[in-house]
Amino acid sequence: MPRPSLRPFPALRRAALSLALAIPLITGFLSAPARAFDLFGEQYRSVNDVLAHNRGQGVRFLDRQGRFIGSAGETYGDTLPLDKLPKHLIQGLIAKEDRRFLEHDGIDYQGLARALAVAVTSGHFSQGGSTLTQQTMKIIFLNDYDRWARKAYEIYSANDFEEQLGKKNVLYLYLNRAYFGFGAYGVDAAARVYFGKSATQLSLKESAMLVGLLPAPSRLNPFADPEKADAKAGIVLDAMADVGFITKRKAETAKRQRVMLVAANKTAALSTGHFRGTAKARFDRFASERYADVARPGPTFTARTTLDRDLQIAAARSVETVLARRAKAVGDAEVALVALDGDGEILAMIGGRDSSARRDHFNRAVQAQRQPGSAFKLFVYLAALERGMTPASTVDGSRMEFTDGRAIRNVDGRYPEQLTLAEAFAHSSNTASARLTRGHAEEVAAVARRLGVESPLDADLGLALGVSEVSLMELTQAYAAVANGGYKVDGHLFQRIADPRGREIYAYGKRPPERVIEADTTAAMRTLLAGVLRDGTGRGARVSNAVAGGMAGGKTGTTNDDRDAWFVGFANGMTVGVWVGNDDNRPMKGVTGGTVPAEIWRSFVTEAAKLKH
Repeated sequence: MPRPSLRPFPALRRAALSLALAIPLITGFLSAPARAFDLFGEQYRSVNDVLAHNRGQGVRFLDRQGRFIGSAGETYGDTLPLDKLPKHLIQGLIAKEDRRFLEHDGIDYQGLARALAVAVTSGHFSQGGSTLTQQTMKIIFLNDYDRWARKAYEIYSANDFEEQLGKKNVLYLYLNRAYFGFGAYGVDAAARVYFGKSATQLSLKESAMLVGLLPAPSRLNPFADPEKADAKAGIVLDAMADVGFITKRKAETAKRQRVMLVAANKTAALSTGHFRGTAKARFDRFASERYADVARPGPTFTARTTLDRDLQIAAARSVETVLARRAKAVGDAEVALVALDGDGEILAMIGGRDSSARRDHFNRAVQAQRQPGSAFKLFVYLAALERGMTPASTVDGSRMEFTDGRAIRNVDGRYPEQLTLAEAFAHSSNTASARLTRGHAEEVAAVARRLGVESPLDADLGLALGVSEVSLMELTQAYAAVANGGYKVDGHLFQRIADPRGREIYAYGKRPPERVIEADTTAAMRTLLAGVLRDGTGRGARVSNAVAGGMAGGKTGTTNDDRDAWFVGFANGMTVGVWVGNDDNRPMKGVTGGTVPAEIWRSFVTEAAKLKH
């Protein structure tokens, strides 16, 4: 690093500059909340006390195999001292962000004067003139202040702040607290997210890239815009050469090097937004209820989830592919998908088209309440089987009306007077379902509640047609209970949670299985569900025996005017539910449960089977 060779502006020049800034800064002082100007006071016993000040809580989410899938809140890696970090990282930071860092006393009056001159000539501030000392103060103490109040505090306190801490500690604080985009706070978290390594192992080009994104980390990070991130890295390398930290030849060589990004981290994070949003909400509830008595030595918790990163990416790809192919019919309708194993572990979850959830935080897999249509017939037929009927039993499918005179219609326009339970279920006969429900609505509702449906249900003939609203998660859990042999399924998304010291504070553990359907009833219901794929309304979801891994089955659901379209089914040890529809309940154009949802289901379980092998 260059040795200090220049002193700050003489006192007279400093006084003149202070006078030029007097009006806006006085305004800043007056608008700032009452607080001691001594930002570094006696309450901080060490630099690490300062490091921990105002540091927010965050959660790093891992998949079931321990692979990174994203984060929520402020997530940090290891806190690293300067002597553990590459020298070129520190040099790049100084060269790009504050060339006179080793010479000024906390305020760079030359830079401030330049910023003021540009502001006077242009009419607005386009250059900040902030030193690394000021930026560090902003990150830790002043982020919530308005611009002029913050500047007032910075100018008043920067010299004292730096004198008490020392320049090395300013760099230490900055590198371990700055935001680097994609949920990564501190340089170690950034190195792990983007490059899959500790910050201690960063190459020259990687260091330059991280420094280059600092002015706009959400926009300039290599996941958001790799070309721009590479260009910014080049600017940092040139700055390092200009200052003399590296030779121009070394800078040019580094520019040509290709940085290897952990693309899977990006893909996983972009596809798990809704899942992570739901997981963070449940973590917050857990922390507020059960974590109050446990010491909190640091900000970042680690949650190993039930999600499978490969399956999640496959789910997102399947949704995107089918929606693109069916764009004319689907329009801008939304989609949700949830995949469960037999124990209720959530293996994949899509909560909407914007799977990153950057602009859309509503998770339709768990939050949306929609009419399930014929997908609700699972409970109607389970109740019938529990009354002693079999798939070969006959039921009347002839024309029928509600008590108010409205006709109950079958989609295929057929109304046979006699058909088997298997035929009625496969072809989704509404009239047959209504006759099975009439006089047994309470039984149907009880079956649904036993299998985990907690949404309010009107125990009347409307249950036969699925008019009571439920969530996709509730319905998928119920189908999973049939798929696993008749045992209650509670969808869950955490395997275990560790505090910042790595101590386990939560583990889901094994629960004793609770039988909710008798074995013979379960077998009969699985036969009915298999018939839907074989020669019923779910033929669009039919898969090969290799994909099915044994028996596969499912059920379609479509509501009036194609407002909601569902397919829920099981294959290869996994139960998957898919819903498509508009948030405002507008009709779609010919989208039924047997088309787009069934196609998404088939595509996903086919991809999942490939991953299993």
